Amino acid sequence: MNQRKPKKGELYRHFRGKQYRVLYLAVCAETKEEMVVYEEDKGEHRVYVSSVASFTRAVNRERYPDARQEYRFELCGDGQEKKQDGRKSEKEMILAFLDLNENEERAEFLQKHRAVLTDRFLTAAAESMEFAENADTLEERYAELMRFLRTKMKYESRRLR
Repeated sequence: MNQRKPKKGELYRHFRGKQYRVLYLAVCAETKEEMVVYEEDKGEHRVYVSSVASFTRAVNRERYPDARQEYRFELCGDGQEKKQDGRKSEKEMILAFLDLNENEERAEFLQKHRAVLTDRFLTAAAESMEFAENADTLEERYAELMRFLRTKMKYESRRLR
């Protein structure tokens, strides 16, 4: 293996041109082989699985002599870059959330960005409010965080300041 092992959140370009984001690194239950779970970064967002060895191997030059890159998948971003469609990167979103002072602003921010929230973002948001997460899925974590914020808004607004 000539390339480094892929990491969750990294953006890779396939030698045919499409870009894919690594969702998880996994282990095959039957063979114990390391696997990469990745999805199309644009379009249908289809999800695929390949072994790490297959994901990181060189392009077969006999079969694809016109390929422009050396490896089947080449790293083109670490998940922190600004999106081409103008959306904020994960890092920018975390910093923007941390700058908010009011719970109402935080709830509005979460609702506005619900479709693009990541594991790392939700962890940072919860920790910034000293909220202990218990849920597993992104959707459950989002719902828990929103309940926590609504509770804070309800009871803290009654308090004398």
